[in-house]
Amino acid sequence: MAAPALTGNSFVQKINFFCLIAAIAIVFILPFKKEIWYDETVSMLCSKGISHDTPAQFANDTSISSAQLDRLNNTNDVFRATVNDNANSFLYNYKLHWFTQMLGSSVPIYMLLSKLCAIATLIAFFALSRSLLNNSIFTGIAIILLVSDLNFISMSHEIRAYAMGTMFVTFAALFFYKFIAREKAVYLFLNALFSVCAVLSHFLSVYIIAVFLCVLLIVKGKTLFTVKNIIAILVPASLLGLFFYYAYSGLNVMSSQSRHIEEGYADFGYKTSEVFLRSMKYVAINFKAVMPAFKDNAVIIFVSFLFIPILYYTGIWASTTKTEKRDLHILFALGISSSIFLLVLSLKSHHYTSLYFRYYSFGLPFSTLFVAYLLYVCYNSPKVSGFIKTCLSVLLIIPAFVFFAIGTLKETSVLRYNHPSIAADIARNKVSKIEVPEWQDALLLHTLLPQGYKIDYFRSSEGPYFTLYKTTGVEKIPVIKD
Repeated sequence: MAAPALTGNSFVQKINFFCLIAAIAIVFILPFKKEIWYDETVSMLCSKGISHDTPAQFANDTSISSAQLDRLNNTNDVFRATVNDNANSFLYNYKLHWFTQMLGSSVPIYMLLSKLCAIATLIAFFALSRSLLNNSIFTGIAIILLVSDLNFISMSHEIRAYAMGTMFVTFAALFFYKFIAREKAVYLFLNALFSVCAVLSHFLSVYIIAVFLCVLLIVKGKTLFTVKNIIAILVPASLLGLFFYYAYSGLNVMSSQSRHIEEGYADFGYKTSEVFLRSMKYVAINFKAVMPAFKDNAVIIFVSFLFIPILYYTGIWASTTKTEKRDLHILFALGISSSIFLLVLSLKSHHYTSLYFRYYSFGLPFSTLFVAYLLYVCYNSPKVSGFIKTCLSVLLIIPAFVFFAIGTLKETSVLRYNHPSIAADIARNKVSKIEVPEWQDALLLHTLLPQGYKIDYFRSSEGPYFTLYKTTGVEKIPVIKD
């Protein structure tokens, strides 16, 4: 029997709701300062119908009018730019296109879409946690553990598709569990629809979708293949097939990019041992054994990694029902799927790019919920002593909070592009003419100006400067770009 203070009484429900509100507030408040980096500029450009080959269209021109660039800002060119990039993040680029069309094109507005996706993730995660954790105090713990994950909070304000992909897989998981419990075709349809949306937001979310499919086949294999269920899966899946039919050339671009990266790694080496070491590090950190984040060496990584299967075994041993065991198995599989999939991808591609911390984002809600569920099971189990319960809480919760606090306080914002400040200067001083060293600078500036702003861009050969023609005179500002 659960301790009264931990069960879903009205006081506990208030605490859980407070944790949700606090988590949403954290997403809104952070970061204290924001600068953009290269990948974010790609998203901004694609959302305006501008791709890496757009500057070549103006190679023989000495000037570009804002009207010429505005003509690219349509859904057809957004699709073309997305495919030219590598076809990934299609749904995100479309959403960002319409979002900025309605609200404006400043960095805070670009960033707001990811913040709203992160908040939607927290709400879906809260609903999922309440269901699995019986509305206990561990629901609030799960929410705070997720929002205090530096990867999650970083992606919540990055102008990339990770927050959106995480949102869709979390909603997909919510209906996945509803289908397991009640086997209604509408839940399977919603699970499939949100899964397709996740893949169209970011291809790498597929590792979560693969676990959904495997679990459904194992748990519901005998009753899964009804006419209603097949239709519920095929209708959303057909949207994915339609997209890849028209965006197939983008996959060739992605393959070419991977080969180019592999050739780059040939210059300084690629070690299989390093792949496994990095993978073990992220297994540990994602499951809240965060010691490798404080001190990154092989011994600490290995010990922290070994702690995770011990946790897994402890949870299974402490479980008192088949449902608890099943949920622990599923959550662990969902949480660790990122590490397994990305490890295999790295071994296949012969470079480390797939082990980038951002790519683990889609598994974070599930590794986090696994930890909260493990604590819930242990606290409710008569097999587990009070000493072990306390140790587990201390080892999993406190270091994660400390890591978040240190990471937040020590976070530095590096100025890689000064285009946002230049765009603000242009709008503030009503500048109608500017010289840029490269057309790429003009294109990026244009993504940051108010909708319909009239300006002419001229190409200059005088060096890496922005030359602004203001009513008060000409001002030269050095270009800063990564």
